[in-house]
Amino acid sequence: MALGMGLLVAGALGGCGMIGSPGAMRVTSRGQERAELPLNLPTRLYDSKDSNSADFYLTDLPREVWMGGADVSAMSGVMVHVHMFIAPKAGKTPIETTASSAAVRVLVLSNGELGVYGGGGFFSKSGSAGEKTFGGGLKEGTVQLIRATAGFEDRLGPGYFSGSISATRDPEQTAAMRRAFNYLASFGTVVGEEEDSTLGR
Repeated sequence: MALGMGLLVAGALGGCGMIGSPGAMRVTSRGQERAELPLNLPTRLYDSKDSNSADFYLTDLPREVWMGGADVSAMSGVMVHVHMFIAPKAGKTPIETTASSAAVRVLVLSNGELGVYGGGGFFSKSGSAGEKTFGGGLKEGTVQLIRATAGFEDRLGPGYFSGSISATRDPEQTAAMRRAFNYLASFGTVVGEEEDSTLGR
């Protein structure tokens, strides 16, 4: 899914209210046109070292990318990493949508160019970390472009990450996806620095 093909103009979306469930996963621009990148990611894996944290990796890229080191220079797709760093507990953790309990990174591949949006928000968990299946959701966590290759076109700008997550625990594949995510992200230069790279060059 190329970035240009995946973007929608979501003028009918409401404001920044936090009512209701997170719904389908997406990144929505904070701009006036409310451009939106839907995230239809069929591969959903996670691992957890303790009951208070978890790492989720979700993607629409083929398995060969993270398990076989496939060449992605001509691919388009998305990888998402959500790191829950604290499990909210009533009476002990601020249970507010303005609080932060998770970091978010969204890596977008678009025909040899790459951009990474990063930020965070409040992760409302469903179940317990360590179970075979675990998840939760974020509502309008804030993200913005933090790394990119030279030719990547940022059509979202600062935005909101929202969506429900349910993933299967798989330590081996989750570790492989983490390595692949970090490797791919390394091709982008921190936004604001002058020199960028292009995948495969």
